[in-house]
Order: sequence, then structure tokens, then C-alpha cells
Amino acid sequence: MDSILITNYKPDYTNNIMTISIQVNTLAISSQVSITMDEFNTAIKAGIDSVKLKVLTTLIDSLTALKPTTTTTQEA
Repeated sequence: MDSILITNYKPDYTNNIMTISIQVNTLAISSQVSITMDEFNTAIKAGIDSVKLKVLTTLIDSLTALKPTTTTTQEA
């Protein structure tokens, strides 16, 4: 997880979310994800690698949701 850099984080106590900006150096990706404060607090207790893992999992889930669904049709 050394190639993942948390560049910024911003709490939003009104909406109970933490917005985290990250940079994945090996893929040249910069992104921003939001997780709940509870998820952030749970991850931070386990250490910075847990926060990075939570952020990456959230990013992967978000990217997967963007993936178009394809249907295969068979001709008779």
C-alpha cells in the first residue's frame, strides 16, 4: 500500500461523511471517495492501511457500478 497516498480528507459532520482524496501512484490515478464517519473511525482505529483499504474498496465498488452491462443475444 506504499503507492497509495492520501492527499486530503475533509469531514462533513452535518451529513456524517468523510471525503478522502487519494492518489494511486502505480496507476497514475487521483480520485476522491466519501465514506461514512463510522466507517472512517473504524478503519482509522486499525491503522492507516485499513483506511487505504476501505478507500480502495469504495473506489472499486464505485467503478464497478459505472461498468456498462452487456447482454448477449443469439441469432436463430
